[in-house]
Amino acid sequence: MTKTLTNILDSLAGCRIAVLGDLMLDRYHFGSATRISQEAPVPVVLVKKTTHVPGGAANVARNVLSLKGSVSVFGCVGADEEGRSLLKMLCDGGADTSGVVVIEDGHTTVKTRVLASNQQVVRVDREVPDEITDEIRARLLSNLESAFAAGKIDALIMEDYAKGVFTKEFMQKAADLAGRYNVISTLDPHPSHAFDIKGITLMTPNRMEAFALAGIRHEAGIGDPMNDLPLKMVGETLMGKWSAKMLLVTLGAEGMALFRQDGSPLLVIPTQARQVFDVSGAGDTVMATITLAICAGAQPSDAAALANHAAGIVVGYVGTRAIEADELRDVLEGK
Repeated sequence: MTKTLTNILDSLAGCRIAVLGDLMLDRYHFGSATRISQEAPVPVVLVKKTTHVPGGAANVARNVLSLKGSVSVFGCVGADEEGRSLLKMLCDGGADTSGVVVIEDGHTTVKTRVLASNQQVVRVDREVPDEITDEIRARLLSNLESAFAAGKIDALIMEDYAKGVFTKEFMQKAADLAGRYNVISTLDPHPSHAFDIKGITLMTPNRMEAFALAGIRHEAGIGDPMNDLPLKMVGETLMGKWSAKMLLVTLGAEGMALFRQDGSPLLVIPTQARQVFDVSGAGDTVMATITLAICAGAQPSDAAALANHAAGIVVGYVGTRAIEADELRDVLEGK
């Protein structure tokens, strides 16, 4: 298995991925807290370092690049300092951002996290979903179709964070475009958007998202996904409603569960995480890795196993972080 996964990892270079979705900038303030504010019962954080990294769909693009794939980005940013910074980071990393729509007088979505001794104290979000209009969505679809028509794309990743890009009609049109050009389409759904889109190759919700999308009250795992009847019910419901070829439900410490339309039995993949400091961005890593692997011709079970290893690495770091191909190879080879 290890040799197979290493061979798949080596085959990811050259796979051409389009990432469509909610682009964000992740800002981190790192510091220490040694006292409580006199103004309110909250800690006072003395900031010592501030960093910025691509977030949301932009982090998925970053993961594709760090795994040696090529990526074209489709989404929206504001004509503000944060938008310019985000586009520069993506371009410097090697992404094609010509499909991004810059909204004049718009605002880039920013998530600001304040951490004291690596413990998150608060998160502050800035987002204006209403700025993304149907006219902007039409431009995004036009940009996407141009890339498809030019033969530049092998797979489409749709990243829905409910920040304004996706409506049901828009998402279905994007999936239909991918189908028309024989492009693999994968979706990381948001639980507030139970759109039931048809024609998707793969969707990757976490456990809570999967229950919400299925319209079933969430139940915690029992430590044995293979015999988890509520999980199986959710999987069967989603496979029926969305008609995706594959459904990968991430289960945190319980690993992953892969459901397939071809009649294959449920596959449970145990977690590979050695230690967990921060799960933010882990889903982005899973999506980028499994889509690249499927694009490279890997069997779904092997693609999911490779994504599981990748996620097990990034949760060991504080903050949003992309998986690096060399560190994933080291883990696969037991170094």
